[in-house]
Amino acid sequence: MPIRYLAVVAFTVGILLLGVKLVGAQPQVRQVYGAGGGEITGSVYGFDYADELQPISWASVYANNGRNTFVAYSDGGGYYEMFVPQGSYNVTVVEPGYVSFSTSVAVSAGSASTINVYLEESHLPVPEFPSGMISAVAVLALAAVLVATRRTKRAK
Repeated sequence: MPIRYLAVVAFTVGILLLGVKLVGAQPQVRQVYGAGGGEITGSVYGFDYADELQPISWASVYANNGRNTFVAYSDGGGYYEMFVPQGSYNVTVVEPGYVSFSTSVAVSAGSASTINVYLEESHLPVPEFPSGMISAVAVLALAAVLVATRRTKRAK
């Protein structure tokens, strides 16, 4: 009986976490290698709390040609790179706490385009938890209370 009870609690918590997108599969990064395409590279920078220009890590960089969207993420030094088929792209850089940046670029076979981005602060508060996190914490607290209550009753 206790294993079944814990399994139900774990299943419920797992479904809840999937619902608030705390866990789950990430889309596969689509990259194209070989002939017929080119690369888009660059660095993402932004100002920190002390108004110093710093590289931004994990900024999302999207390249959309109207049919497909390709994505890359900046590394610890703010650098990103992606290989895309030839064509015209709208490149958008998104990072919480900053104003999104967009520009257009044409990619031809074997080309290399460099787009360095300097993001401006949005001055909007960045939530520390996803919007559904409060319900996840409430369910986890309820599960903990139920387990503790059950153990107390068994002990008596």
